[in-house]
Amino acid sequence: MRKTRTNAAHRKALLGKSSIGVKQLGIDADTLREMLRNLFGKESRAELTAPELVRLCDHLAQRGARFTSGAAPREGKPYKVKAAGRRSDWYEIPEGPQAARKRRIAAMWRELGYDMTSLDTRVQRAFGVEAFRWLDDEGNLRTLARDLEARLRAREQREQDAAEATA
Repeated sequence: MRKTRTNAAHRKALLGKSSIGVKQLGIDADTLREMLRNLFGKESRAELTAPELVRLCDHLAQRGARFTSGAAPREGKPYKVKAAGRRSDWYEIPEGPQAARKRRIAAMWRELGYDMTSLDTRVQRAFGVEAFRWLDDEGNLRTLARDLEARLRAREQREQDAAEATA
């Protein structure tokens, strides 16, 4: 039951995000309906599935919509807007059987300081899957997680060795 609520909340957030994009671009109802018909063969955003809503948000971002919060910028390395308006410090992970493992991998990727958009490139080169969000093979996810854990351990060891050398 919890998974259903999570999917509903995720879908509701995507509907809100698409509304923001539509308003930013000044798209009227008829134009929006025509766009939805051309892209998905459906009449309204309410008929779209969560993956289709993600594609709609990507499409709106390509047309110029910006999906950033009005909050004060975070300290640290600033993010860069990449293809389709995606941020380099965030990666959307859809709900599914491997979602927890994918979130853990994304957290390790971020902790290592890597650009989140390069995660797709890594997955494509290593496993032949075009995007990280589409990687569902448990063995491939386990391999990627093990590699990132080894990188984290090696980095911690280097930092510890450097601290001992300066002491």
